[in-house]
Amino acid sequence: MKNIILSKREKMALLATLFYTIIMSAGMYITKHIYNIDYGTPKMVTILIYFLPFAVGSSLIMYYLFFRGTAFKKPKMNWWLLEIAVAGVVVVFLQFYFGDYRGKDMALIWTIIGSTFMVGIGEEMLFFGLIFTAFREKRGLYVGILISASVFGFLHCTNMFAGAGLVSTLIQMVSAGVGGVVSAWIFYKTENLIPTMISHWFWDMVVLIDMDVPVSQVLNIGVLQSLFIAIAGILLIVISIRGVRKAV
Repeated sequence: MKNIILSKREKMALLATLFYTIIMSAGMYITKHIYNIDYGTPKMVTILIYFLPFAVGSSLIMYYLFFRGTAFKKPKMNWWLLEIAVAGVVVVFLQFYFGDYRGKDMALIWTIIGSTFMVGIGEEMLFFGLIFTAFREKRGLYVGILISASVFGFLHCTNMFAGAGLVSTLIQMVSAGVGGVVSAWIFYKTENLIPTMISHWFWDMVVLIDMDVPVSQVLNIGVLQSLFIAIAGILLIVISIRGVRKAV
């Protein structure tokens, strides 16, 4: 029975998730139904950027009040950190070195850079700095991984407010959940959120910019990285489920 009762930190983490979800759902809805901008197009950031400071700010405030000191310890070097660092730097270099930006809307490009920076900070803080930390603290590593990744995946259902189809939304929820398992594991291994924040920012930024300024090399690296994340995520899910079963 004690395990059913939520701790104070778990309640605060879920409350922060509720705030974030409501704010981003409103942003998604307004983007589609007032400004007629579809989800998945780079221009959606021109509206969402006005909602992101409130969504991200709510997570940072919750961290400062209830989780301070847990997410930014001296990072432990390991091959997970090396992999995401190399992949992120390479893909950003390729995008900006080989991309042809002549005649492009640079205001949009800068808006993408700024908005995805906020997304990287906010989502990594919320789902792994808050939710993973809170649930791991009371229920153990593997429960923390599975819950934080599941909630991270579920957040992407808000895409439907911006006109995303059911099937594409479900696919993104699953892929985000699998990727979330990897993010939680990397945070656990490094004890610092900054690497995954930067990686999250880099990949979201490049995905959106590449829609407007396509670079074939980026697509190739993106496919390889997606395969790596998928395989690693599935393996970690299996390990986590086994870990939970052993603990029961």
